[in-house]
Amino acid sequence: MKLAAVLAVLAAPLAFAVVTPQVIAGYLDRINATYENEGDIFFLIQEDETTGERYAIFYIAVDAEVEACFMAGPTPGLVPASGPGRTDALELMAELNSTYPFIKFEADPSTGEIMCTYTFSTENGLGFEAFTAMISVIFNSIEDTADQFIALRQ
Repeated sequence: MKLAAVLAVLAAPLAFAVVTPQVIAGYLDRINATYENEGDIFFLIQEDETTGERYAIFYIAVDAEVEACFMAGPTPGLVPASGPGRTDALELMAELNSTYPFIKFEADPSTGEIMCTYTFSTENGLGFEAFTAMISVIFNSIEDTADQFIALRQ
């Protein structure tokens, strides 16, 4: 009986809170992000200083039911519908996917837009530091690879 009580006390800290949209909103508020929220989906927003136009620069989707989160940021890359540029873009994506272990580059088949994505489990919760680290990994990866994607367009 004593062993069961000790195990229960030891296991208590292992219980983690479910990651909800409210948790993500709280984290985004802590980093002073400008965002729009549509249920379980968040769009980080940037405003063009010249025109005042606002546009999404990052996407976060949280699914509490399956305990997962998906983040995506656009790159300056585009996969052409056909031709040698298509092969070049797909080869670059494959090379980058093997170089960057935490993220992946994928293209939207309907638009050719190349996104940098990160999908992770929230089964054991999600700390603020881990959340901000993941966002940094994506933004840094996009910045590190931007010149390669821009070169494809020339």
